[in-house]
Parts: sequence; structure tokens; C-alpha cells
Amino acid sequence: MNNNKLWVFQSKRTITVKEEEEILEKIHYFLKSWAAHGAELKSEINILDHKFLIISVDEAQTKASGCSIDSLNQCIREIDAQYHLELLNRLWISYKENNKDIETIALKDFKEKVKAGLLSPDTWVYNLSVSSSEEFNEKFKQPLYKSWAKIYL
Repeated sequence: MNNNKLWVFQSKRTITVKEEEEILEKIHYFLKSWAAHGAELKSEINILDHKFLIISVDEAQTKASGCSIDSLNQCIREIDAQYHLELLNRLWISYKENNKDIETIALKDFKEKVKAGLLSPDTWVYNLSVSSSEEFNEKFKQPLYKSWAKIYL
């Protein structure tokens, strides 16, 4: 995979299989006509772990513009309104301990858990700010002690 531009949207809750099918259909429909200044954007959608919507664009072909990004956010807002996933709320933090399910909690609660020693330095933490496929591969899921959240240890 080349170094595509990425947007990661996190659901506060687990997305059901039926919802995933519907969401994928809606986003595929949107992506078919997604363009920047009239030029088609070569893009794709993946849903990871029934939690993360990952939209990627091959910017070697066409770069996403401000207007095209706004239209993507509008599409996500519409999906959010229908399914109540809180996809645009960046104050939710997802983490995973050992073989447990991914948990998503408010940032303030996450900080409190870390400070109270309820999360180990090896707890997996997800980074929604990754913006390229390269960053995704390196920094999307990291142990707490290496992640953006290590400042809370």
C-alpha cells in the first residue's frame, strides 16, 4: 500500500454486523462520486474491529481538497445521526487490555484510570490522529507507554 491519506472515525460503541453492512453501502455510494475540484478521488472504506471507520485516498492521483473533506465529514455526520455512534467526538479514547474487547471511554475517565494504575503500561491505545497509511501502520495501535497517552503515566 502506498502512503495514502487517511481519516479514522471511531465509534463509541461496537457496530453490529447489520449496521456495518448498511454503513459500508452508504459510504461506498458516497465514495463513488467523491471528488476534489471535479477530479475523482480514488478512495476506499474499511471498518476495523467493529469500531473504526477508516477512509483512505490515494493522493498520488488527486489530493483531497477542503471542500471534499467537508463533504466527507457531512457524510459521516449523516451516518452518525442515523446510528448514534459519536464518530466525530475526539474526546472518546479506545483501549484494549490483553484478550478483552476494545473499550471506549471519555478522556477524563481514561486519565483517571491511568493515574489510578487501573491500566497497565502495556495496555493497547488507539491513535485517531494518524493521517497516512504509513502512520497507521506504525502508530494506530500502540502500548500505552509508547503511545500519545504516555503523558498520563
